Amino acid sequence: MMSASWQIAIILAFVLVALAMAVRWLVRFLLSGTYQAGEVADPYRPRNFSIPDPEAIEFVGERQTILRGRYWRGTSDQAIVVVHGIDGPSIEMLPHVAYLHRAGYHVLLYDNRGRGQSDGGFSTLGFLEWRDVLHAVTWMRNQPKVDSHKIGLHGLSLGAACVIMAAAEDRSIRGVLAESPFVSMPLMLGHIGNKLTRLPTFLIGGLVRTVIDWSLGTRLHIVEPFAAAKEISPRPLYIIDAEHDQLFPAETARTVYDAAGEPKQFWKVHGAPHANCWHVRPEEYEQRAIAFWEMVFSENPPQILYPTSASTGETTSLT
Repeated sequence: MMSASWQIAIILAFVLVALAMAVRWLVRFLLSGTYQAGEVADPYRPRNFSIPDPEAIEFVGERQTILRGRYWRGTSDQAIVVVHGIDGPSIEMLPHVAYLHRAGYHVLLYDNRGRGQSDGGFSTLGFLEWRDVLHAVTWMRNQPKVDSHKIGLHGLSLGAACVIMAAAEDRSIRGVLAESPFVSMPLMLGHIGNKLTRLPTFLIGGLVRTVIDWSLGTRLHIVEPFAAAKEISPRPLYIIDAEHDQLFPAETARTVYDAAGEPKQFWKVHGAPHANCWHVRPEEYEQRAIAFWEMVFSENPPQILYPTSASTGETTSLT
């Protein structure tokens, strides 16, 4: 007959397994898609930005995941892949699509895995998403009237981190514009965990990363835009930072910028919250972005000098 101690041990083992499975389910649930197809505010529709309705497209991302998006054909042979942040939907990036399309660029905007219309179930916090960007670039290269050597990347928040990492891997990508990138995913998790629990950053960060890695099958320590930024040069990199970033520590984007080699440019948008720089300075943002891409795709990139203004607080140049 089984002793009482063995019975207790077996019960405890079942409880621990059940708790572990519950934690795994909870992590995946929390990182599942916030928005489904069609759940989007009316202002974020192509017609409200005076651009044509896009073509619905899909391509195969990392681990054979089907990713879906929208494609606007341009009038030049140059193209931009636009990547949104961790929360959807991707069409919140339509303001950027609009001015890029008006400037003649082919533009691809797709839903990250686990978001919008794409498959994947849940976000992997950049672990697979940055490789999805590479698949998006491959899709773009195969489009008619697109020069395969004239493709740039524009990313926001998690998307900013992913486009930096993708460009470090694929050196044929011509340039990168990254708004509100983070230094590394482990550091970001530690910072957010500290804000929520007041536990030491190194302790809560390591614990959260371990739980997420186990739950998702990821290795989040490799999601490190800071290291990837060093590999962008000699291609142009433009880092845009929100002054009042409520999510990331101060100087996070600047740290990524400092890691990169020349040519590079940095712009801090005064008064902007995280990943909302366009909403605070839309006209200046568009002028700067278009000037950047014109330089990126120029045969002989000129020096760009921006004057000090109320939104910059500094004079910056890109050579």
